[in-house]
Amino acid sequence: MLLIFHSFFITLYGMKRIILIGFMGSGKSTLGKKLASRLSVPFIDSDTEIEKEYNKSIGELFGEYGESHFREIEAHFIQSLNGRDSFVLATGGGMPCFHSNMSLLNNLGTTFYLERSPKELMNRLINAKQKRPLVSGLSEEDLLSFIENKLNEREEYYKKASIVLSREEQTVDAMERFTLLLHPQ
Repeated sequence: MLLIFHSFFITLYGMKRIILIGFMGSGKSTLGKKLASRLSVPFIDSDTEIEKEYNKSIGELFGEYGESHFREIEAHFIQSLNGRDSFVLATGGGMPCFHSNMSLLNNLGTTFYLERSPKELMNRLINAKQKRPLVSGLSEEDLLSFIENKLNEREEYYKKASIVLSREEQTVDAMERFTLLLHPQ
């Protein structure tokens, strides 16, 4: 049954562009890799691709160019994807919140916001703080406060996604169903 549904999904959508947005640690890369594998399309992690292009980490790019210039790099990256047919994209957490990036992402494909609570995000990030320059060195209390403040700033952009997924809906099967509902043929 799964193979039949998968084949139907592929046939129905010659061009599949699925974009995952959400706060750092929300599971965009993990879910994105699974979905891309299921759909047999490339998985793209925007931060990884930008790091490759500039041969620097995101932290180094922030430090060297500043946030404003980094956000311009992200906007150019989004625009560079217009020529690609099918992919699953995991964005950086701040990407949708600057310039007209959320509009660009919505025009590029079907956007999914992976919504998580601040406490769940904190628990997920506690062990990954060393890999995340924005939160490295923060105590648990400061980390939770940081997440709450950033989510307050970013939610208005995240909520402009084609589909907002609650924690329980963040599965490959649910994402396939929602995309089919959004784009009936």
